[in-house]
Amino acid sequence: MLLWAVLLWSALLLSAFASPNADSLPISLDLPNTTVGATLLLPRVNHPVPCIVLAGGTLSQLRDGDLLRPNTPPRKALKRLAESLAGAGYASLRYDQPGHGESRTKPSWVDLYQSDAKVLASLYQYLRARPECSSVVAAAESAGAYIASLAARDGAHADAYLFLGGFCGKAEEIFSYNHGRLAEYAAASPANAAWAKAHRLDRYLAYGRQWPQMFAAAKARQASWELRDGAVHETVALARRTEELDLPPDDMFAHIQRPALALAGTRDRNVPPHHAACAVAIMQRAGNLQTQSALIDGADHNFQIAPEDPGTAIRERFTFSSFENAYHPDLDRTILAWLRQYAPLPGQPQEISSAPVTLSSAEPLRAVQAPEREPATAVSPERLHLAPGLTLIDDILDKSKTPGVDTLEGRIGPLLRVPGMRAHFIDMPAGLYLDEHPHTKGSLIYTARGSWALRSFGRWHLMKPGSLYWFGDNIPTGFQVPFPEDAYILIFKAIPGDDDQAFVTYLQGMAANLRKDQANGTPFRLVDLPPNHPALDFARSVNPSFNTQFPRKRP
Repeated sequence: MLLWAVLLWSALLLSAFASPNADSLPISLDLPNTTVGATLLLPRVNHPVPCIVLAGGTLSQLRDGDLLRPNTPPRKALKRLAESLAGAGYASLRYDQPGHGESRTKPSWVDLYQSDAKVLASLYQYLRARPECSSVVAAAESAGAYIASLAARDGAHADAYLFLGGFCGKAEEIFSYNHGRLAEYAAASPANAAWAKAHRLDRYLAYGRQWPQMFAAAKARQASWELRDGAVHETVALARRTEELDLPPDDMFAHIQRPALALAGTRDRNVPPHHAACAVAIMQRAGNLQTQSALIDGADHNFQIAPEDPGTAIRERFTFSSFENAYHPDLDRTILAWLRQYAPLPGQPQEISSAPVTLSSAEPLRAVQAPEREPATAVSPERLHLAPGLTLIDDILDKSKTPGVDTLEGRIGPLLRVPGMRAHFIDMPAGLYLDEHPHTKGSLIYTARGSWALRSFGRWHLMKPGSLYWFGDNIPTGFQVPFPEDAYILIFKAIPGDDDQAFVTYLQGMAANLRKDQANGTPFRLVDLPPNHPALDFARSVNPSFNTQFPRKRP
């Protein structure tokens, strides 16, 4: 039986909240071989939610995801992920690895991955005892995948698993892929060698040249090995290398018998990207069919946006300057899409099957490496893709830069569209009148320029620049522009956005139909209304010069 000593600071004393809707609780757990310092992030809800344990890899020595190494930029990978999960309604627990930060090892501690796995198992047990947690999901980063698999081998299971850049190979491969490739890069040219020397990478290069001898010593069951390479001299403990030989990391995935997603970046220079698919293959051969893998294009080991140039990428990887790059926006949405299927929040439907959940975004991301300009066409304005998932138009009020179709309701044209929403404009002419008519789909409408009047159920309201309103599905609305200046409005609809050409074709058909309506007697101008029409009374009330500015034709 574990002896727990849990220190929970009062919420009234907490000075930092990761989210306005979540409480960040520092925790200390007293385990047999170590004291674990951790942070529990709980959404402020009145019902239990899934809790994700963030098991860091070798780069996440501290709970937030930081690496304790001189001149290394802050990483904060796990803190960032925890806050993203909290914003979506999920709880999380992240912790300092044993021997780092507030996780202090005791004399009985044995420095093995299996010891780390026992710590993870204890965290599962702790969370299952908390009333706020409905289930436990392991989010294991890099070497954390090995730790989670070892815990499962010993009978400690999460309810679902998320592997982030998880290693699925033999132990020798990780040294060959990392240090070995660095040694090859430095040997490729004097400039590369000078760069490695300037950044004091002699130790990494030594491992890159001599890792085969290290594993030969581990296979010979030696307790330690002397690394000697130029000025580098280091006594290397081999307990973890021997452990990896006896319990190969790839084989351990067979013990994962719960739903699992293995994610990797296509530009991962720490773990080969194909290891995600390798992990799924092993889990499925062992009978676990609720598994799938996904690759995030252009992402590195930390799921930050990686440069295309291999030389730049390897330099960023070994100086850790890659920690300063932006995170790929597909990471969070892929994780949340999977969680909604396998660890749904209360009120969300749970439809678990062997079929994989759709993890890719509806449209390919643009501007992953640099901003991209999408030139204007006959039906589209020029758009700037500033960053992945961010598109803008510099000036929507410039008629020369916003293509549109002239209709009796005004000039109408497309602006932006995304899978679940579209925005277009209407530049309503002075003197316009539209009688009330229902719209199948509601909208949000913002007045960007000019003044006009809105009508619904016979009630008029003056709209000015800065006015914003919403109307629901099938609600009738009517317009008038009783001023000599045109009025420009923006319409936002929560419907799938047609491509610009399809939208413009629709507008052209609508323009033709409106002309037919006008020919059949439908008025589209205030001056075409009967002299005693109520709309004219409102027009005169908001614009005393209306009769002068809009004279009626004499019979």
